[in-house]
Amino acid sequence: MLKEKAREIAEAIKDIPGVVDVNDGLVLAGPSLRFRVREAAAARAGLTARDVGEAMQTLLLGTVSSYVLRGDRTYAIRVVAEHPETSRELKLLPLVGKGSGRAAVVDIAERSYVPGILEMHREDLRQLIAVSARLSGIDMGRGIRAIKEKLAKEVTIPPGASLEFGGLYREQQESFRNLLFVLVTAILLVCSVLLIEFRSILKPFAIVAGSVLALSGVIAALWITGTSLNIVSFLGGIIVVGIVAKNGILMLDYVGRLRERGLPLVEALVRSGPRKLRPVLMTSMTTFLGLLPLAYGVGAGADMLRPLAVAVIGALVISLILSLIAAPVFYYVLLRLLRPKELWGKEAGGLP
Repeated sequence: MLKEKAREIAEAIKDIPGVVDVNDGLVLAGPSLRFRVREAAAARAGLTARDVGEAMQTLLLGTVSSYVLRGDRTYAIRVVAEHPETSRELKLLPLVGKGSGRAAVVDIAERSYVPGILEMHREDLRQLIAVSARLSGIDMGRGIRAIKEKLAKEVTIPPGASLEFGGLYREQQESFRNLLFVLVTAILLVCSVLLIEFRSILKPFAIVAGSVLALSGVIAALWITGTSLNIVSFLGGIIVVGIVAKNGILMLDYVGRLRERGLPLVEALVRSGPRKLRPVLMTSMTTFLGLLPLAYGVGAGADMLRPLAVAVIGALVISLILSLIAAPVFYYVLLRLLRPKELWGKEAGGLP
């Protein structure tokens, strides 16, 4: 059953554009001649099954009779009989038993021809056949998606069998899950630092919300440049969280200073934007210009890190808007919903 399904899957996916070097995973051992010794006939000639096996081994493979030392290496001296040219000569191979007993192989053994046997592999005590292929001119996401759609339409998996995707695709999925955990952890750690700095829940929440929205710039930059979302570009998204949060800190920290002077919230937010535009623009532009050569693929090995540079640059572009508009708006909306009394007076410290 697995043999037929492996061939069916290989035939189904080999016509998909971008899927090359398809291998059905079926490995056949070469044909062989099998000799089964008739113990009664061998005993009459004074032979045993071991004697017959040793004689045929000497004929076909040879027998190590001694060793010779050359320098610091030991070489085996192998005695090999003259190879028979046909299987008929092999059947007529004379064997000498104990005493005067003599017999030919055909007289004491039955010969049978064994065709190629399929090699079977197991994983977790289950039989396994690995159908493999390589992707060319297409990213792994689109390639695997096309393969899944084709198999769902043309291949039916029988009961008791299962279809799993492994190799580089499985490693990629595991890496994505691990990086997603790292991204969530990074957001929580940034939020913890902001809570300690501002001693308030609203400002950290507004800053983190702007940082998460900046990830849309990563997706937009990858889509515009035709770059696939891979592990390296995912790392760029994790880096972006800290960069964008820094811009939000500059904005809302100055808002807090203006509130302490007695300014209403709306006026403090309006004044903070132009006042902090210059430092936000300078920090973003320095990072942008520093990553620009890497985004163009300049230098040896730059193509591997190019998705990271594209992801960070895309997030920086969108973060200029988010830092100056989104974070203050989020903060205003949250404060209006949760603490409306502070909109026109001084902001009280501590957690709400």
